[in-house]
Amino acid sequence: MIESDIKEEKKKVIQRLKRIEGQIRGLQRMIEEGEHCEDVLIQLSAVKSAIESLSVAVMGSYLKHCFVKEGIIHPGKKRELEEALKVLKRLK
Repeated sequence: MIESDIKEEKKKVIQRLKRIEGQIRGLQRMIEEGEHCEDVLIQLSAVKSAIESLSVAVMGSYLKHCFVKEGIIHPGKKRELEEALKVLKRLK
């Protein structure tokens, strides 16, 4: 994985974290303003899903970067790794 790929992945992670931060601030506002519990729980579920999705993305980035870089996975097997990561995303 080349340096520009790593920078792009970091940028995407930061963008997703900022979106999650906005969701959490929205949750705080909802609670402060006394929104219905059902609405708060729906938003909590959305935040949880966003965090889980981000965790899978970060794990995928780690596997692609570290395993290929360290020679644990041959660069030619990168496609198989990406396919395995797609399966992991579906399982979450």
